Amino acid sequence: MNIRKLALNAIEKILYQKGYCNIVINEYIEKFEFTLEEKNLFTKLVLGTVENKITLAYYLEPYLRKKQKSWVNSLLLMSIYQLVYLDIPEYAVVNESVSIANMTDRMVGSFVNGVLRNFLRDDIRTFDGLEDIKYLSVKYSYPSWLVSYLLKDYDFDTVTKILEEAQKVHPTYIRINTILISKQEVMNKLQEDGIEFTESDLVKNGLIVSKSLIDHPLFLEGKIIIQDLSSQLVSEIVNPLSNQTILDVCSAPGGKTSHLAAIMNNTGRIFACDVHQHKIKLMQKNFKKWKVKNVETELIDARKLSKVIKEESFDAVLADLPCSGLGVMGHKVDLKYNITYDSIQEIIDLQKEILDNIYMLVKKGGTLTYSTCTINKLENEQQIKSFLERHPEFTIIEERTILPYEYHTDGFYICKMKRKENA
Repeated sequence: MNIRKLALNAIEKILYQKGYCNIVINEYIEKFEFTLEEKNLFTKLVLGTVENKITLAYYLEPYLRKKQKSWVNSLLLMSIYQLVYLDIPEYAVVNESVSIANMTDRMVGSFVNGVLRNFLRDDIRTFDGLEDIKYLSVKYSYPSWLVSYLLKDYDFDTVTKILEEAQKVHPTYIRINTILISKQEVMNKLQEDGIEFTESDLVKNGLIVSKSLIDHPLFLEGKIIIQDLSSQLVSEIVNPLSNQTILDVCSAPGGKTSHLAAIMNNTGRIFACDVHQHKIKLMQKNFKKWKVKNVETELIDARKLSKVIKEESFDAVLADLPCSGLGVMGHKVDLKYNITYDSIQEIIDLQKEILDNIYMLVKKGGTLTYSTCTINKLENEQQIKSFLERHPEFTIIEERTILPYEYHTDGFYICKMKRKENA
């Protein structure tokens, strides 16, 4: 089995056939019997080449006189990725790449050999002299329009730190499922098992651990949940009370919902809604594992909730809404290439529509918490400003923007609003 040839096929499918990284990679892993070492190399080659494709194309550009076939370009990008980013002997990279090319066309094999050997003879191309947007685009491999988009909200240094953070490998973040176990008990167990961890200064029941725990008994038994720290903060800011009635309007896969249940000690009632049946089933499976007992799942479009639920039914509503995901680009490496300005505008319109169809479900004196895993202000601060202009009966009581580099987490926006008692 030629791992690099399989990786090349996967890369071409993602870059030229609009495949999604996670789906394509999973398809190959399920289809072929990789060893752990082979699976790791395959995944690294695919993700690394796709994530850095703009940077790699910049390095490659001086050695190409004309546009290449998609598989040839993908092979060269994957080769340059190995030479620049991985600790693999240069001769091995060149020989493997030429061998793969020769399988299809020996003329191409000769061409690939010449390009890679010329690349190795020269000093690596620098980013010196590039203007700001081009510099950030090429160095961090982000489309120029997206860099420009971020620069409308943040200064150059802040955008630089955001893009740098997205390239870092993060540790595993877990939340203690306090329905089943205490934080101290989890820390004691991790210490017994020699697993390093640190406590989070962002959330109460989150830990930062040094390794994956998906095979650990704590995870398998539902006592810990893998969840980003900034995502955990959402439910802490909602801060529901015991025996309250709560609505979570876009709840799948249920991490925040289960966190609300834990904060409420499994009391009261939580209605968890989603528009996809398979996600409802996933939540039900998760809630059973996590011993969540106060949640009812509902298959419904959030925009239709006001038609089936009477006004002022809930003490608190959580609207963790669909968004562009610009805060999670670090672990969704192809998101930055697939999103467009128009698609962001469509999302903004959807957010507005949902908010305008759920606000009346909040009791007077109750709270509405809006959150997204994005960092652009049109979806966040400006969306809320517009909402408050339309619905002045709400006031902000807490507002947070978490930029990825601040706590080495996903980027998030959280705004908790209260409906006035006399509204």
